[in-house]
Amino acid sequence: MSKEKSEKGVRNVPITVRLNEGEHEKLKQCAAACGLSAAEFMRQLCKGNAPQPKPKTEFWELLNKLYEVHDAFKKCVPYYLTAAEICKEIEDFILELQQKITLPLRFNVEELMEQGAV
Repeated sequence: MSKEKSEKGVRNVPITVRLNEGEHEKLKQCAAACGLSAAEFMRQLCKGNAPQPKPKTEFWELLNKLYEVHDAFKKCVPYYLTAAEICKEIEDFILELQQKITLPLRFNVEELMEQGAV
């Protein structure tokens, strides 16, 4: 296979990992909690991403309430110009909240190796 195809993400290297029953169950549970297959969970770890569990329903309900507050402020903009600034703050807060809760945590394997952790 050419280097070009290999770099485009073609998965052509199978690996075998032996786990005991407890480890296998833990892997399946962790992957399922993140909404990923066990293989994708492992791939993400190899890329330096620590997948996060899918947020609970309450998180999405909270975001919907924040969007409702945002929409209410947006309706006020024609009458109260500083409401636009409040809308922007709410938008930024929503994005930050979503990123902190849903995006994988990044770690750098090279840095860990330099520190002797790996």
